[in-house]
Amino acid sequence: MLKKFNFIEKLFGKKELPKEYESAVIAIGNNEYFVREITQDDIKDLLMIEREVYEGEVPWTRSAFLNELHSKNPHLYILVQKEGKTVGFIGCRVIEADGHITNVAVAKKEQGKGIAVYLLKEAIAFSKNHQCTNMSLEVRLSNKHAQGIYRKLGFSSNKITEGYYDDGEHALEMKMDL
Repeated sequence: MLKKFNFIEKLFGKKELPKEYESAVIAIGNNEYFVREITQDDIKDLLMIEREVYEGEVPWTRSAFLNELHSKNPHLYILVQKEGKTVGFIGCRVIEADGHITNVAVAKKEQGKGIAVYLLKEAIAFSKNHQCTNMSLEVRLSNKHAQGIYRKLGFSSNKITEGYYDDGEHALEMKMDL
């Protein structure tokens, strides 16, 4: 796909392909990244990021990712790469009027550079394009850093779901009106 992208960039003199989310080169801060849709060949990389970010845990299995990628519901699964290595990803699915963030993770050494904010804004735009009236997500009650990012983007706390995670930790449900 990268060769196709380079050919189109040379042909049209721009860094984005005409098809939304197929692939693009983006700038976040002073860094350049490559963004594209996730394929099943990327799942191994996504699982590695999950293990790193969630301290050895893998909240989503290979089969969970496959189910989402092949879902009939409108969905967005994109990743960000730096120098050919996957450094972050997001998943969002549309159910009725809700754009639900299913999963978002950024490799530890790339955190704090704006990648998560970029990915979340893409999911918000995707949901708006699908006539969603709100967005939702669950986040660990202990993950204050992520909650802060979500709040800055307009999410607010909705309710606590006790024992939501496999280890028994509670989840904070957050919502945003679009």
